[in-house]
Amino acid sequence: MARHKNAISALQFQRDTGLGSYQTAWMLLHKLRSNLKPRAGFRLRGLVEADETYVGASRERGVVGRRVVGKSIVGVAVEQREHTAGKARLAVLEGVSFDDLGPFVRGVIDGHDATIRTDGWKGYLPLQAAGVPHDPHTQGKDFARAAKLMPWSHTIFSNLKAWIRGTFHGVSRKHLQRYLDEFVYRFDRRWKEEELFGFVLRRALRGEPLPYHRLVAEQAG
Repeated sequence: MARHKNAISALQFQRDTGLGSYQTAWMLLHKLRSNLKPRAGFRLRGLVEADETYVGASRERGVVGRRVVGKSIVGVAVEQREHTAGKARLAVLEGVSFDDLGPFVRGVIDGHDATIRTDGWKGYLPLQAAGVPHDPHTQGKDFARAAKLMPWSHTIFSNLKAWIRGTFHGVSRKHLQRYLDEFVYRFDRRWKEEELFGFVLRRALRGEPLPYHRLVAEQAG
């Protein structure tokens, strides 16, 4: 897992290791992913972009934006630095109302040292009243303006979708959060690729057991 820059599929992992069962390879990779969650104590700071996208089924013809159904909703929060992105967080969401977006945003930021930049979607508007410094911008259909205001959230979503398609050829909603955690783990350590093996190994040694029966019995989402 650590030596492949763009991650590794269970089929490739099975071939590389000589495992006799695809199921075993799939299970071992998920055991590793289950220990790659962001540490709860490490919160995002400074100017933080927040946005959401849809991952999964093909876009429905004639249906655009937040009305698309049949997809998994994924929220992002990422630190906007002067010339690059800082750390990021991704999460599977149930919807795009404030009941879904609010807890996600508030759960990943340092409440004393973060300002949230979003588009003008109404699901973000109660943030200010909830005590979160909020910098909303109505983007309309001007995609160039959207990319300028929130460049890193758009970059992450584009890279995430390409990563899922290119490496895994799609993933189920049931296990999507673990793939998001792996993506964030790699993204936050993109300048330390040579050290990734040691990082992943330490997480595996310290992690909690995840037996196969529990893995397959998980609820979607």
